[in-house]
Amino acid sequence: MISPQRMSVPDRYAAFLLVAFVLLAPPLHAQDTTGSTTLQGFVRAAEDGRALPGANVVLRTRDGSIQAAAVANAQGLYQLSTTLRPDRYRLRISFVGYEAYRDTLRLSPDEQRVVSVALTASPQEMEGVTVEGRQPVAEAEAGLREIRPADIEAIPTPGPGSDLASYLRSLPGVTTTGDRGGRLYVRGGTPSQNLVLVDGIPIYKPFHILGFFSAFPGDMVSNADFYAGGFGAEYMGRISSVLDVNLQTGNTEEFAGSIGGGPFLASVRAEGPLQRGSSSFLVRARHSLIEYTSGSFLSNDTPFKFYDVTAKVHTQSRSNQCSFVGMRTYDRGRLDPDRDASFRWTNTAVGGECLIFGERTAQILDVSFGTTRFSNAVLSSDGTERSAGTWRLFSNFDLTQPGLWGNKIRWTAKVRADQYNFDLDEIALGVTANDQFLITTSTHLGAEITWGEALAINPSIGAQFPISYAPPSVEPRLRLSYRPGGSERTSFTAAGGLYHQFVAGLTDERDAGSSFQIYEPTPFADRPSQALHAVMGWDQQLGRPFRLSVEGWYKQLRDIPVPRWTPIVRFNTNLARADGTAFGADLSLQYDQGPVGLNVTYGYGKLTYRAAKDRLGAWGDNELVEYSPPYDLRHKLGITASLDADWGAASVRWQYSSGLPFTSVYGFDTFLEIRGRRDTPPRNIGTPRTLFDKAYDSRLPPYHRLDVSLERDITLSPSVDLLVEAGTINAYDRANIFYVDIFTLDQVDQLSLIPYLSFEVSF
Repeated sequence: MISPQRMSVPDRYAAFLLVAFVLLAPPLHAQDTTGSTTLQGFVRAAEDGRALPGANVVLRTRDGSIQAAAVANAQGLYQLSTTLRPDRYRLRISFVGYEAYRDTLRLSPDEQRVVSVALTASPQEMEGVTVEGRQPVAEAEAGLREIRPADIEAIPTPGPGSDLASYLRSLPGVTTTGDRGGRLYVRGGTPSQNLVLVDGIPIYKPFHILGFFSAFPGDMVSNADFYAGGFGAEYMGRISSVLDVNLQTGNTEEFAGSIGGGPFLASVRAEGPLQRGSSSFLVRARHSLIEYTSGSFLSNDTPFKFYDVTAKVHTQSRSNQCSFVGMRTYDRGRLDPDRDASFRWTNTAVGGECLIFGERTAQILDVSFGTTRFSNAVLSSDGTERSAGTWRLFSNFDLTQPGLWGNKIRWTAKVRADQYNFDLDEIALGVTANDQFLITTSTHLGAEITWGEALAINPSIGAQFPISYAPPSVEPRLRLSYRPGGSERTSFTAAGGLYHQFVAGLTDERDAGSSFQIYEPTPFADRPSQALHAVMGWDQQLGRPFRLSVEGWYKQLRDIPVPRWTPIVRFNTNLARADGTAFGADLSLQYDQGPVGLNVTYGYGKLTYRAAKDRLGAWGDNELVEYSPPYDLRHKLGITASLDADWGAASVRWQYSSGLPFTSVYGFDTFLEIRGRRDTPPRNIGTPRTLFDKAYDSRLPPYHRLDVSLERDITLSPSVDLLVEAGTINAYDRANIFYVDIFTLDQVDQLSLIPYLSFEVSF
């Protein structure tokens, strides 16, 4: 018998989760005198066939009391499982702005029934909305931000249209290095530690070179779940955050489209039925224009080019739906317009997903498969090139089983094959080329357990099994939410668990403006990167218009690969192990009253890495060296205001961020390499070199900026609308530093004041 004192942290968590499953999860086939009945189906809009996530489903007894309630998920799927006696029950399915569906059903114990509905838009403006079922307590989750299209549209973005990237950059726990580069850091994590999914397909770097834009324009996003930490074991492989994006489906009833343009980009969209009522297509393409238009309204050149193309085919019926997605992104440019060095990156992804259930079973099966590839390269001013990429082939099997009393159990199995390669066509510190092919399997078991309307507990446990290149990992996790008395005015949430990552991301340390990244398997085969998360939140409704949210978070990091410190300015693939601690708090105060919306956010965070002096190499004053990496953002304050009036809409966003750490330059010298005996002394003076000072010993100045936008929708005809948007980026022309070129010591600023006018015609 193993004593508790000798158990490791993973063993203790695994034991705790096992006990939780045994004590809390109901047996799958337990019998009751009344039996368990399951209702499930899709809720869609009748006019275009699209899902209605968040639709309210309520089952009542004949005397009017609520028997059970559920809410449709991101795919419009609901599942309502309850114990009942043979009788007639009243079913009501509703969604704001749509006429409610009502039906009377005779239900029996142990019955499975499929009820899929298409709601019709309400022809009259509603004075009030009556919600019969309360929002389930399970909907309140620690670390989770549920993103809807309306949230994205509230953030000023140089159009046409809005973009998910601008919204993510406004969140208090998210750090960026500037307006360029396409990298997001979440609560002390690096970009390579973030998991990004689009309809279940992983995307490595979907954010464009200009930080306003990504592969997810606002009108393509049906909804997105953003976990800044504490996510369940259904998401494995990354230790920092998860962005799970679901794309819109095409119109199944009629053809529609749009075309738009502005100084930043041009866009086109087309959608329509392939078979009316059951299948559709949707295509969206955007291409940058800033490289050609900046000369007329900017004082300096902006040598940036990017595009993205997304296509989706969707088929649906009352008990299943399948989607097939293809995506391509391309970015190319120079972060410093005065230097010849340029870089590029691409994403290519293709995949499919099918959601299936039936009349005779309560299980829901979700199967996905596909392939994704990422590549990036940097061409230096001396003609040398660095290139790297990764390719993945994957398949996922996801099964959900309802238990008694409305609880659910979910099981997944995944297989993926990854190829990693890089080639450094220059002198580097460490390996200059590598190519590896690896296979990994993983599985997860989770439960959703609720007690009435007050308490929900979601234990989960996952395991990753790398084939031959690393030992397996066990990852127990737990999420819970509590609403005192079942009230929606107050909620307390918590989440935590253990996370492992078997892939490392290496970046160029030579200047803060680099965006080149190498992916490779963990360099420490016996020990992958590890994180322990703890998140606690409180959400309170303050009267009718105000809502306050406070969330504290903590991350303990182990075996994070970092480049060994060296004064020599070269790409560095020599890695050392570092441990770290990250903690902070996010606050949000929302005001929502009629057409006026106001959101004030503040985020505080502190990230500290620790490594042994003999591991890091240079500059170690003590045996244990502590330092703050270049994405340690301490303070971030944001204010967003929006107004939706009869004449149009307006939005304003102001943001302040404290300065980020960077490595300053110690000095310059010339290097003369002499090997062997030479009878004639060399005549050249050597190769000029730049020498780093102690790593991350300086901080950039604070950053702040004001963005403003106005838009108006004009009806040109019954079937044609014109959306006109005008705005200004960096309205008071703040000279925010992007980075300092370590070779010339020139300062490169972020984007200056940029006025814009864009349009979009929809038909």
